[in-house]
Amino acid sequence: MTSVSTDTEKKKFSAEWRLSMKGADEGDEQTQATYVDLRLEVKSKYILSNSLYIDLQPAIRLVSGQAQTLDGADSMKNSILLNQAGLMFKPASFFQLAAGALDQHYNHTSLLVDSIAFPSARMQSLFRVGSVVSGIVIESAIPTSTSLSSNTQEKEPTPSLNSASLRLNFNASKNAFWKNKVGYFIYNNLPSAVAQQSMLLGNEVNTVSDAHYEFVNKYAGVEASTDLQIPLGTLLDITLESEYVKNTQAKEDVNTAYNVALGSILHVSSALDITLKAKYYSVAPEAAVSYFNARGYETNRIGYEVSGYLNFLKQGYNLGASYKDAEVMFTNTVQSREKTIMIKLETSYANI
Repeated sequence: MTSVSTDTEKKKFSAEWRLSMKGADEGDEQTQATYVDLRLEVKSKYILSNSLYIDLQPAIRLVSGQAQTLDGADSMKNSILLNQAGLMFKPASFFQLAAGALDQHYNHTSLLVDSIAFPSARMQSLFRVGSVVSGIVIESAIPTSTSLSSNTQEKEPTPSLNSASLRLNFNASKNAFWKNKVGYFIYNNLPSAVAQQSMLLGNEVNTVSDAHYEFVNKYAGVEASTDLQIPLGTLLDITLESEYVKNTQAKEDVNTAYNVALGSILHVSSALDITLKAKYYSVAPEAAVSYFNARGYETNRIGYEVSGYLNFLKQGYNLGASYKDAEVMFTNTVQSREKTIMIKLETSYANI
């Protein structure tokens, strides 16, 4: 029998956890929800060899409260989620292959896809020269729900989300950076169940029969994002974030989405930071597939969000609140003005 020393186990396996709790009140003419959402998230890594490791990030969500909702995207339910579960092969510092349930925010904007893991295969080649990192990321994924179900019915082909993006990042220091991404995406074979849910969230959908729905437009186009942080002295950092999506398969007046956020981080002391942010966004009806971006934006929405957070650095937690007001761009029978108030408490990641 062979035993492995504790030191060796620690080198092979590492993990950290975070706990967050938020209370939210949100509603429009069709939906009213008041709930408390408690989440436990874990990031873990198990090293199989010098070039191969497992990245596992499970999460547990517990929800209490009440909701009246027209669609399933806003329904409350306890669940076990996967933020990521992938096998990572990195034979060189500039090249990596990944396969598994991969976090889609790594390669896509929040306007296009929520924070969700899709079954995927991803290849990336990123080169570092001094403080500059540049390269390309290519990915093929099966768009699914949080349960990793593709929602396909009998005889429906498997859906796909294929994409490629270019990266250019400048990392001068921890508080000074500029990250840029531009890419192309294309959805194929989106199933009837996704079209039906998206119809309730802002997309234009044809009703073929009582049990079959199809999108009026295809979804393919470009997306881009930029994230800039600049220190002004030692006490204040200014942040600028922006995202853009254009579905080139739809008409010009309904195919574009963007957001712009301006913020500041005030370093009050070595133990306290104060973060303030204001965001404006516009998401046209056919810019994205609503079923996959509903928790962040939904389509056919225009609005703003303001937030403020206290970051207690030594204690290791954040406390803050946000307010969001989302109006409907084009009048329809299933959407109306939506308001959301949220209070959130979140710990920093800590080693297990």
